[in-house]
Amino acid sequence: MNSSSAPRPRPTRRIALTAGGASIAALLAACGSEDPTRGAGGPGGSGGSDGGGGGGSVDEDILARIQENGSIRIGLEGTYRPYAFHDDSGELVGFEKDIADKIAEGLGVTPEYIETEWDSLIAGLDVDRYDLVINNVGITEERQQKYAFTEPYAQSIGRIAVPEDSEVQAAEELEGKRAAQTATSNWAQQMEKLGAEIVPVQGFAEAIELVVQGRVDATANDFISFQTYQEEHPDAAFRLLDAELPTDVTVGVIMQQEQQPLLDAVDEILAGMKEDGSLAAIYEQWVGQDITPEA
Repeated sequence: MNSSSAPRPRPTRRIALTAGGASIAALLAACGSEDPTRGAGGPGGSGGSDGGGGGGSVDEDILARIQENGSIRIGLEGTYRPYAFHDDSGELVGFEKDIADKIAEGLGVTPEYIETEWDSLIAGLDVDRYDLVINNVGITEERQQKYAFTEPYAQSIGRIAVPEDSEVQAAEELEGKRAAQTATSNWAQQMEKLGAEIVPVQGFAEAIELVVQGRVDATANDFISFQTYQEEHPDAAFRLLDAELPTDVTVGVIMQQEQQPLLDAVDEILAGMKEDGSLAAIYEQWVGQDITPEA
């Protein structure tokens, strides 16, 4: 998720979800006592679409189900450094994983991570495969027509990478060029607006490799992704265009609509993390700068 602009201030890290804790607890207790029979069964596993948590009926109180099960199912890719990925030991780590851990902690439940490729990730909410998706999902009008978003927890700053020896110097020169993007991403839409032909890929790693190999003309993504890749591959033969990709996209936690108790609870946890500095501290650890929208 990054760029060549000057780093923003770096805060210190201390996780303490104190803000709004009492009200969240009250909210959870109230929601959990409405109907103890709703959503009975265990949480879904990574191999199934509905698990034992129910069929995702529109009138089901998912927050009450989460409480009853004692766990929350969270969808993510798990392959996207430094958002959420597996380190050398195989452990799932990353800043969105840390945020998800804190959301589960604030709800008083255990997180269960279900990893899915991007192109089918959001659709997993439709079949009740998980309760939330935390995966750098941009808040767009189109998505808001079908799903609910929390208040944004991150600001997405777009950049465009081209092969090191490319003649392209500005975004306006990409018309008719080939750009490697996941087909349903915000970045694909941005590149289409610039007149580029989209070459579909599975994810960022494949896209940047095609650029480095000179098999496509460009790829767009969050500056953090490029920053991280450059740190890991300092000799990679690509460069970033100077200008940021014009976008005001912010990132939020996404869930089914008509789940106001869950939405309110997660929003309150995120607000507390912003207020006490713990969200900025997570970004400091993984990114080196604060990417909360207010920053």
